Amino acid sequence: MSSTEPFRRGKPLPKPETRLVEDGGERIVKRATVRRQFCGTGPFDRHWLNLDCCGLFCALCTYALHAYGVYAVCWILLPPWMGVTGEDGIRHMSLLGRFHEVVFCAIALFAVISHFMAMTTDPGAVPPDAKPLPEEQPSQQEEAIGLLAVPVPPTKKLCRRCRSFKPQRAHHCSVCRRCIIKMDHHCPWVNNCVGIGNHKYFLLFVFYTMLSCIYSLALLISRFATCHAVRGTGKAIRHYSCLDHPTQLVNILGLLIEAVLFGMFTSCMIFDQWDVIFSKLTHIDRIKGQTVSGALAGVAEVFGVGTHGDGTRCRMDWLSPFAKACFPAHVRDEVLGFCRPVSQRTPPSTEMTPVVAEQII
Repeated sequence: MSSTEPFRRGKPLPKPETRLVEDGGERIVKRATVRRQFCGTGPFDRHWLNLDCCGLFCALCTYALHAYGVYAVCWILLPPWMGVTGEDGIRHMSLLGRFHEVVFCAIALFAVISHFMAMTTDPGAVPPDAKPLPEEQPSQQEEAIGLLAVPVPPTKKLCRRCRSFKPQRAHHCSVCRRCIIKMDHHCPWVNNCVGIGNHKYFLLFVFYTMLSCIYSLALLISRFATCHAVRGTGKAIRHYSCLDHPTQLVNILGLLIEAVLFGMFTSCMIFDQWDVIFSKLTHIDRIKGQTVSGALAGVAEVFGVGTHGDGTRCRMDWLSPFAKACFPAHVRDEVLGFCRPVSQRTPPSTEMTPVVAEQII
């Protein structure tokens, strides 16, 4: 079986034949080919996207829940509270109401963008041309005394499921069907694995979702704590309705349930991921009893290293879903746990080797 057999999609293509002329005559060498889909989780697919039906449904539900939160806050909760009716009888939103609308929509938008990035970003799948890290070179003193006279080649551990090279910090995902570097878990809500490639986007999605739940819950409490009874100029107390129509109470109850339920869930996720970041141990690592050591701190492995080379100092791009976590060239291979032939080029490139690239259709 060819090494590229586990990554094929659909029916295998007929293997092309390459004729090589040698001294003893002509020899036929068969090469394996693979299909390259537009979206998928294969090593040669153009765009990363898990096509699992359950994951896609959960992702659509996530977008629908955020859209409902924006609708309930900006069209149901705020207008009767912070709207001002003019002489023409048309209600206009006050400046404070516009401020709350902009802030809440911005938080929800950042949560959706972070979710999309976490779903469509390669979580750290091991490429087919990955190789074990080379062993450390012996020092001159060790060479002189002959301690390392016979060099020991690096061992190459293969995954028993996908039959590809499996680095030390990689774990196989049965849904993505790939080995993922620093895999924490497969999250159905983001329809992807959470690994070293998209851990930052996952954290931002959880953080902005928690922030939107807290924000909407604070608006709900403030609104209904003040709308029923407002003291006038004297001692009289005037009462007015909190909503324009009684039927809107269903929308408010839905917003309350959504804010409480997902606010508690995302808060627990934030505290759980806090320990994962600073200990550098994922949930799978803890189950298997593995220990991790490396050149970078846990925060730097998740959010990358800044332009000044300091990964532990707080930066503004930590909160941006548009900034990708990057690692310096001298520690990239150590963080990933493997090296690629193209990584030895100058400048570093992310393209595939010609041997692998020529097998793609």
